[in-house]
Amino acid sequence: KTKDSLNDRLSEVVLQQLKEKKTQLDASGAVGGINEWWAAHKPTDLIDDVEMHRITFVDAPLDTNCHLTCQNHGLACQRHWFDVLNNCPALQAAFPSNTKCSDEVFGRDLPAYRPEDATVLVNQQPRTWTASCGHRHAKTQRLCGCGFSKDGSSTSRTFHTVYNVQASKYFEWQVRYMKMWFEQAGVPGKLTRLLSAGVPDFLAATGEIATHTSPPYNRPGDFYTPYNKPWSVQRWLEDEKPTEDVIMIIDPDCMFVTKMELVVEEGSPIAQQAFYHFDFNKNDVPMQIARRYCKDCTFLDPIAVPIIIHRHDIQKIAPKWLSKTIEIRQDMANWPPDWNNRTRSPVGLGWTAEMFGYVFAASELGIRHEIWDLQNVPPVHKKLTTNIIHYHVEVPIPDGKGTQWWKHSDDAGYNIPWPLPEKTDEVTRTLISKLHEAYGKLGKTSHEWKTPNKYVAEV
Repeated sequence: KTKDSLNDRLSEVVLQQLKEKKTQLDASGAVGGINEWWAAHKPTDLIDDVEMHRITFVDAPLDTNCHLTCQNHGLACQRHWFDVLNNCPALQAAFPSNTKCSDEVFGRDLPAYRPEDATVLVNQQPRTWTASCGHRHAKTQRLCGCGFSKDGSSTSRTFHTVYNVQASKYFEWQVRYMKMWFEQAGVPGKLTRLLSAGVPDFLAATGEIATHTSPPYNRPGDFYTPYNKPWSVQRWLEDEKPTEDVIMIIDPDCMFVTKMELVVEEGSPIAQQAFYHFDFNKNDVPMQIARRYCKDCTFLDPIAVPIIIHRHDIQKIAPKWLSKTIEIRQDMANWPPDWNNRTRSPVGLGWTAEMFGYVFAASELGIRHEIWDLQNVPPVHKKLTTNIIHYHVEVPIPDGKGTQWWKHSDDAGYNIPWPLPEKTDEVTRTLISKLHEAYGKLGKTSHEWKTPNKYVAEV
């Protein structure tokens, strides 16, 4: 019988490969492979999914991710099929027109097909650069496995966004502007500030900002405010018992530009790529840290906020997130200089221990994260391609005068460079314009701060 559709051709090849893998594993009794992959995905189950037509293989248009491609077919992208499809015979069955095969590239947008030179691309480093449903490339077509979980979707379309701050002048304008941007963008669900303070502050007392207040985490002899992030999330979950299924964790310096409405299943959170990577074939600083504090981890997801996660998953992660952060911090005396010296490595563990604590907690619990591009950062990005702008670095204004805007300036929320030069890029223009608008609409509060500087918490 002639296989005249991509799904038919590919299903035939995939079934043959899975049956060969099953025979190999049965004969050896071995469980493992890349990312300990076959320990979690038995060939028998995958064969059953293909034979029972629970999975449909689809080629995405150029510059389109698999999340959107599967959604357009009324299905959901299933990430584990990327590992099955990441080989020359499978890719060439999908794209059979005299295609060449290259395994000299890597990235989260692979495997894929590059039509300009009729080449299928195998991901050379799937352990370090795990394929994601959310990635795309302007010159390639993704190959997607689209289907549903056997039990169907268990996630309700209910949302709750949270972020942690202290009651300081530094955060005052950020949280007020955040609320306006959240509402303007039409982000579904609730927005709650997780305030680390002894008592509610004036923004909570007046009802201007929806707030859950819990005491700051206190570890004697170790003043490290990022402890408050996992601690405040844990306290919020225990005290408020939220019922929303989809929880989004962000930072207070995240600006919502457009509506963000991603639904995740339990066990399949989505997060932003961090500024570092984990390469199991290297012994660089991130891997040195991982090998000390996550000794038996078979995968490591280098992630940062935003994190979009099912409520049941964050309930599991939050306590271990805190305990892993404590474990890292209490070992500071044994850190090599490179771990905390930013001139030698960008990691800076003295501040980022909480980030690594989250990654290691998730790994030890077996919760893998899809890594997506969820935010634009000025001035790194020039074109707006995401729902969120994360304004955590200095933002130069191209006026020829050396002007820049920085969130740490004493008057950052009120002294907004304006008007903007015509040559200002789209991301910077959007950020500064929305800051200018927020100040115009909200102005300053009448609160009189009595703290010695803007970073000190008032309560």
